[in-house]
Amino acid sequence: MPKEKINIEEAVFKFFNLRAPSGNPSLLPYLPLFWIWVTLKLFWYRPKVVHACDLETMPPCYLYKKVFGDRRKLVFDVFDRHAMAYIPLKSSFFRWLYLITNSLEEKLAEGADVLISVSEELINTFQRKPKKCVSIMNCSEDHYMKKLRMPKENTLKLAFTGHIRKHRGLEVLSSALTDLRGVDLVVTGRVEDKKLFSTVNNTTNITYMGFLEHNQVLAIELDSDAMVALYDLNSHTQNKYVVGNKLFEAMMCGVPIITNVATEIIKEAQCGIIVEYDDVKQLSQAILALRDNVERRKRLGDNGREAFLQKYNWTVMEKKLYKVYEQLLLQ
Repeated sequence: MPKEKINIEEAVFKFFNLRAPSGNPSLLPYLPLFWIWVTLKLFWYRPKVVHACDLETMPPCYLYKKVFGDRRKLVFDVFDRHAMAYIPLKSSFFRWLYLITNSLEEKLAEGADVLISVSEELINTFQRKPKKCVSIMNCSEDHYMKKLRMPKENTLKLAFTGHIRKHRGLEVLSSALTDLRGVDLVVTGRVEDKKLFSTVNNTTNITYMGFLEHNQVLAIELDSDAMVALYDLNSHTQNKYVVGNKLFEAMMCGVPIITNVATEIIKEAQCGIIVEYDDVKQLSQAILALRDNVERRKRLGDNGREAFLQKYNWTVMEKKLYKVYEQLLLQ
């Protein structure tokens, strides 16, 4: 259905109001209740197209598709491949669990009419998948506002807006910032590792702002001189295929990004500096290069903003999504 024909005021939203802990392992006991609730809703409303996001929501949607067959269409939208993202291969038990989870995800994907994911690379990790696969990146909407704070030489305000846990670069950042002058790092996100948080909190030029609403996070990103997004590629298999939303938020904000992922996009758009994940010296040099060169900051930020406006924005991705729906509804 074309976007122009949709009246959002007529949309019906239903919420499963059960207080549950955050984090995937903690959610497991609650999933059967959620699946029962979703199944009842699906059989009550009987939508022609069902859009399931990630493995947690897929089982009842797959059942619904099986019951009604080709009369109902199923979209499987994969943000994270759960085995790759959450199960470390550190023992025979975890390897066994990884294989079961991965096989289940592939079986469910094969039963969908369309498989959507954030990159072609992540789609290609599926050995079993439907004929129709579409890459729709998790690009940002445009929340750009003109900067009020003028950038200065020899000072740099960095933003790290992800949860505080291992394998996301905060350990490396803390080490890199210890001996740097004129550099301040603002950190937001949920604290998931208290030991790491203590290290971060005790670094004098790092300020923790708490776990904020998304609009508050965007305000911090817009006010920064640069953003940092790092992923340990050896900790989880999926990190090799990450195209993080922080990259697209940096583009939208018109600020450069220091990162070790999505390198092809960075090179294409010329919007950031690529570093190795655990190389403290290289990371320090990248930070200093931005601290000491306002013109370079501006050039990289402007390049990212232009790439965002032309290609990497949600309006472009939304059109691809509506096209998927339109094709399914016409079948």
